[in-house]
Amino acid sequence: MDGFDQVYIADNTRMETPPGWFLQALHDYDADLVVLPSRMRPFAYVIARRLRNKRWDMAAVDSTTQPDTKMCMLHGLIPVCLMFKHGPTWSAEIILAKLRARDLWARGGPDKVANLLEEQEAAEKAKIQADIRADMWDRSGDAWRSYQARTGQRVSVPGPSRPGAAT
Repeated sequence: MDGFDQVYIADNTRMETPPGWFLQALHDYDADLVVLPSRMRPFAYVIARRLRNKRWDMAAVDSTTQPDTKMCMLHGLIPVCLMFKHGPTWSAEIILAKLRARDLWARGGPDKVANLLEEQEAAEKAKIQADIRADMWDRSGDAWRSYQARTGQRVSVPGPSRPGAAT
């Protein structure tokens, strides 16, 4: 990489610049990722992605009130998430793991993820309906046996018979 101006935009010079190896790890994961200091949250960084084929409409930029989103739009970026540096060290693996978990394209794209979510919801709904049906079946059986016992249609005494009783 020529310089880290491609991966880090020093919008706030009072914020610590991430180390080169950290920025290199982000660049190696996705060359379109950019890190900027947050304007809204102290000691936070915004991870954003470059727009590829279009620019933001200035009307959209002017109507945005959230400072970090507006900053990203002015730099031609889409905000992805916030990142906090905890303690004296930087950890690229934690950030990359969170980015991987959110990456729709790694799972086949937005349409495939939407279909997977719909399948999950349908399976959950079918399981709930099957559980309700099984519960209702058990309750109706118990109610039927209770009704028979209360009306004298069936009298059963479970357990072993008494010794000496006629069978």
